[in-house]
Amino acid sequence: MELTYEQAVKKLEEIVDKLESSEVTLEESIALFEEGTKLAELCNAKLNTAEQKFTKLVNDAASQE
Repeated sequence: MELTYEQAVKKLEEIVDKLESSEVTLEESIALFEEGTKLAELCNAKLNTAEQKFTKLVNDAASQE
């Protein structure tokens, strides 16, 4: 199941909190960083898709006037 934007942001925030806590090993930090990078890419892709849809809706509405 693919995460929603909100779920991905929440997981990303949890990862940042863990990394900032300094209570994780180097190996855990690397794994968390990798997961965080993937989540950030997912969020970025979802935002880009939403922006494209919004732009299309605005353009469609403007062309109907």
